[in-house]
Amino acid sequence: MGSIRYSIPHPTGGGELRLLYCALSRFDESWNSIPHSHNHAEFFYCVQGKGFLKIVDEKEPLQAGDFFLINPSVEHTEISDPKEGLEYIVIGVDGVRFLTAQGSQPRYYLLNDRSNNHELLPYFQDVLREVSKQREGYPDVCMNIMKILLTKISRYARVDLTGETAVDGTSECTEAKRFMDERFPENITLDWLAERTHISKFYLARTFRQRYGVSPMQYLCRRRIAEASHLLTNYDYSLSAICGMTGFSSPSYFCQAFKRLTGMSPSEYRKVHGRGGE
Repeated sequence: MGSIRYSIPHPTGGGELRLLYCALSRFDESWNSIPHSHNHAEFFYCVQGKGFLKIVDEKEPLQAGDFFLINPSVEHTEISDPKEGLEYIVIGVDGVRFLTAQGSQPRYYLLNDRSNNHELLPYFQDVLREVSKQREGYPDVCMNIMKILLTKISRYARVDLTGETAVDGTSECTEAKRFMDERFPENITLDWLAERTHISKFYLARTFRQRYGVSPMQYLCRRRIAEASHLLTNYDYSLSAICGMTGFSSPSYFCQAFKRLTGMSPSEYRKVHGRGGE
């Protein structure tokens, strides 16, 4: 299994804090390590394995017991050690941010004092258990677990309940993202997206970047590269065929974009990650 994600409905009277999802990820052959960001905070707990958490231009080593708080709009990605595969639980939370003692907002906060932070793991596991079983009242149970978790986290980091939710244009941005996720092989342009979401392309470009940390066309390119990575890893299609299947306008542009995002050419990526690779 690569990753399984569960959305969390907002309970009635849930207040300013909003739980969005809980996900369990494990390293396997389908793993795609592509930088991304969110318009909300993430709580990240490393259950087992080793690797790195790359945050913008920083790389923090990861191992079992590490706990990260990642602030909204901060680009990050997870990189697993191929021999000691990462497994981690992530909870997406809207309406919260983490501050330094001086009141500034850092990119992230790392708690790697393993003498203390193992006490946090059961709360992550409880939320994951609740959202996977979805028994009666589970959104309220998850919210109560999160409130306890936030109280414990406040012993190590300053937690600010902002009450802020997603920026204006959320529904349009979500719709644009859905179009790109589902129809990425097609000839998608910013004008095409704006026409279908019924807003100006300038407003869409601005609000999409605010929400996801990248422009719509950057997101589209990354979505195509993620699909190309999957095809290179699991199938023997030619590079020209994969170029066409993922929506790139030419093989040369496909190769340039792929190397820019992954650090390897498509051929090199296939040798490393493909079925015949080491």
